[in-house]
Formats: sequence, structure tokens, C-alpha cells
Amino acid sequence: MKWKALAKMVLVGALLIGGSAANAADNKADWTTTLKVKLALLEKLGSDSLHVDVEANAGALILKGTVDKRETRELASTVAQSVPSVKSVENNILFEASVANPSKTGVAAGEAEAELKDALLATRIRLALVDRMGSDGFKIGTEAADGVVTLAFDRTFNAERRKAAGKVVQGVDGVTKVVSVDKA
Repeated sequence: MKWKALAKMVLVGALLIGGSAANAADNKADWTTTLKVKLALLEKLGSDSLHVDVEANAGALILKGTVDKRETRELASTVAQSVPSVKSVENNILFEASVANPSKTGVAAGEAEAELKDALLATRIRLALVDRMGSDGFKIGTEAADGVVTLAFDRTFNAERRKAAGKVVQGVDGVTKVVSVDKA
């Protein structure tokens, strides 16, 4: 009797291990994508992204957590999308100030003012890129958040053109940092 029970347990264990191995193979790509995205966030956006959780499922990402800086929340999607295996990004990152004071109208007003400043900066950046780089300026994706600018390049842009674009943007008043990523 004990042998039958032991044999059944071994059989069930073998099935579970086999199923786990199949799941592990499926999940390897998701884990790799998760790690690549977390690394890109840390490299491009710094330590504020340490509180960002990344969930990957067949190239579809969900970003969660809270951050202290608006630019981290707003630029995280662009940075995550630049990782080659990422197909889509759902950004559920929350800005810490709005979590701490959800009923404060001052937070909402501050956000609206910041969005306006970002839009003005993005427009100045776009004009500077087109003015200095001609039609190539239109091919560069731009996103601005609180002085931090992300430039998204096609993989066909060479290092020299990327560097030139970075210099143009760095010269725009209000830009504090320039981050370069590849378009997906």
C-alpha cells in the first residue's frame, strides 16, 4: 500500500516538474524582457525607477509602482518601449505626490501647469531639431517631462547624427537632461 502511494506521488511530482519546465521555457522570455526593461529604466531614468514594477506577458508590459519624479512616470513608457522584445506598454505608475494627497486640488493644478511647461518645451525642442537638422529633425521622437527629454531614434540613425541631435536639444533653454533610446 505504501509503495502504491509513493509511486503515485512520484508520478504526480514528475508531471508537475514537466509542466513547470514547459512554463519555465514560456516564462524565460518574459523574465528576460522584465530584466531588460528594469535595466533600461535604471540606466535612463535613474534611482527613482527602483520603485517601478515590471510585469511582462508575451511582450506586453504593465508598469506599476510609485515614483517621486513626474519625468520618471511620464518617460517610463518610452524607455520600456525601446527594449526590442516589448510589443506594448500599459503605464500604471503613480506620482507619489498625488498618492500622498489625492484630494488636494493643488496637486492637480501643479500637474496641469507642469504639463503646459512640458508642451512648450517639447515645441521648442522640435523647432530646434528641425531648424538645425532639417528633415531628420522630424524623424526623431521627442518627449519632455520636467526638463528631462527623451529622444527616440530609428536604428538607422548613426552615432554622429544622434550626438548632434543631443547637442541641439541640450542647447534648448529649460532642458536639464537628454536621454536617447531606440524606437521599437
